[in-house]
Amino acid sequence: MSRTTVTMLALPPVALLLALAWWGWSRGGLALLQLGMSLC
Repeated sequence: MSRTTVTMLALPPVALLLALAWWGWSRGGLALLQLGMSLC
């Protein structure tokens, strides 16, 4: 297998992982922010 084929095969999972991480972080960040505001 050539390098470009490996890269193209590796891209979808990485993009999905990044999207999942960003989604989780944005949700978790908002939840933490609300929690911090309610504690203060």
